[in-house]
This record gives sequence, C-alpha cells and structure tokens, in this order.
Amino acid sequence: MDISVEISKHPLTEDYLNRVDDFLERLHHHPQIKVVTQCMSTQIFGEAHTVFQILEQEITRSFESGQSPFVLKILKGDLSDMTIKRY
Repeated sequence: MDISVEISKHPLTEDYLNRVDDFLERLHHHPQIKVVTQCMSTQIFGEAHTVFQILEQEITRSFESGQSPFVLKILKGDLSDMTIKRY
C-alpha cells in the first residue's frame, strides 16, 4: 500500500537550519521514495513499509544529535499528483 506523509522537523537548537537541511539531504538519498520539499514542510510518497523504515532510520539518526521534535501527517495513497487549487 502506498502512503503520503507530510513531515516537519523542529530542532531545538540555534543551528536548526543546518539540522533540517541535513535531514532533508538524507531523505533525498533514498531513491525508493519520492521527496518533495517546500518552505514549511516536506512530503514523502512511497510504499508504506519502505517509507516507515526510512523514517525510523533517519529520525533516529536525527535524535542522536539532540532534541528535535517532528510533526507527521500520514495519509493512505500516493497523493503526489494532487494539484493545489488557488481561489
């Protein structure tokens, strides 16, 4: 089953941008998932088992360098083709 995940990372440190960039760079090194980075969050698309495995690995790695809360929204299905309607 495919899933879509919206994820935001909020490092509790002064060099938060470097830690966010490091996390995003690591996500982009996994060709099994589609990663779309935007200014306030990142979307990840792929097979559920694969996405969860990668998130576990990369979030655990982020925790090794300090406190870093994450916010995730998880939806069933690959929603990467949805377009944003502007009113």
